[in-house]
Amino acid sequence: MEISLNHFLKYNLWANTRIAALIPDEAADVELISSFPTIRKTLYHMWDAQEVWFNRLNGAPVNHWPSENFNGTFNEAKELFIQSSQKMIEFILAKDDSFFTASLAYTNMKGITYTNTHEEILMHVCNHATLHRGQIITMLRNAGVTSLQSTDMITYFRENK
Repeated sequence: MEISLNHFLKYNLWANTRIAALIPDEAADVELISSFPTIRKTLYHMWDAQEVWFNRLNGAPVNHWPSENFNGTFNEAKELFIQSSQKMIEFILAKDDSFFTASLAYTNMKGITYTNTHEEILMHVCNHATLHRGQIITMLRNAGVTSLQSTDMITYFRENK
């Protein structure tokens, strides 16, 4: 059985919603060794990446990270992150099969130009989030948070039959 991008993006929304709910405010800014120094910065990176890819897929210019101009609370950021995951699902539901095999040439934030199919980009968005959710789980454990729910894809499938 083939897992569709729609399923993968729905899993991404479910897991991102779950991880956001697991982060207590007091753990958001604890300095820990990881790709980013805090859970807040890791979550902002995940949100930034989703928004940048969403904008690229929509043909919108991308010249900054969305979180650079964000002045809200951490809870507001978590909600915007979840909304970003939701709008990616809504976006692909409006597309036909030819969209997914079409290629997109884009320039990354370092000024390097690449070309990938829309399908590859969407798979990357989900896989990228999985990597950083795992880091957040480890960071939460290192910050003393022990009551953690699974964000595994198999758990998603079990809960969403």
